[in-house]
Amino acid sequence: MNYLTKEKAQDINVIKEIISKAGCKGEVRAMVGGSKSFAFAVGDEVVRFPKAEIVWQTMQRENQILNEIWPLLDNKFKNKIHQISLVEGEYPFSVVKKFIGKICDNRDDDENAVKVQTLPKNKQENLAQTFAEFFAMMHQIDYTKLHLPPTNETIDNWDVTKQADFDYAKARLALKKVSSFDLDDFKCDNKNETLALCHNDLSGSNMLINPKKEDILVGIIDFANTVVQPKYLDFFPLYKINRNLAVEVIKRYNELVDDKIDVTQTDFAMLSYIAYNLAKSDNPPSYFIKLLKLFC
Repeated sequence: MNYLTKEKAQDINVIKEIISKAGCKGEVRAMVGGSKSFAFAVGDEVVRFPKAEIVWQTMQRENQILNEIWPLLDNKFKNKIHQISLVEGEYPFSVVKKFIGKICDNRDDDENAVKVQTLPKNKQENLAQTFAEFFAMMHQIDYTKLHLPPTNETIDNWDVTKQADFDYAKARLALKKVSSFDLDDFKCDNKNETLALCHNDLSGSNMLINPKKEDILVGIIDFANTVVQPKYLDFFPLYKINRNLAVEVIKRYNELVDDKIDVTQTDFAMLSYIAYNLAKSDNPPSYFIKLLKLFC
């Protein structure tokens, strides 16, 4: 089993030959890919070629998870979550039905992306409500009856306070140096540590939005990071879009469930994450300063 090089991925004839052997038909067009795969639109489907073995294993993990949870999804979300097919061969790849939508990872609005902040208020509210319903659905699934694949090193754990090298005093100082925030002000007395099945990566690049539709959220992708963990961490990736969205989703989620989440707990998780990474270097990556601005 081999994995595409950048050179082979740029040869559209090579791609056509590989996918035609698997029965995929339609016009082939290169898409904007991520760091883990090369993506192509093929008719009304998306084909992704992993760049390495660990990425292929991640695709296999996602496929297994989706097969497990698919029968348990509400019909509303079966329209927003597509099962994937895996094709093994000389060059393995995944196939999934294409969503017609844009990501919202804080890039300026263009043909591929839209900022949540630029959406009309009613569309933002619709989005928050749909997210709240999605999390409520996921968290009520009885994960003890599932056969979930094991975790691996590619899965993010957003609770940095559990890291062996997390130094609260050092992190607190690093945060205070660049902002008016003090971690002490965000310590939560009402922690919710309830375990639940969590998507764990619902950031802007894993949601697809169609601003022209009333039901604006058209797709939720990338279930490879799905794990059982304290359910409050499932809201963490929303902070990467902006805190206002995360807070609104939690508010609406709390109206749907009895086991509620305190926003202070998720605030503390995000600020600890930022502070932990700021404390690692005298010149931390600008990414973490950007996250801090999104928190404001």
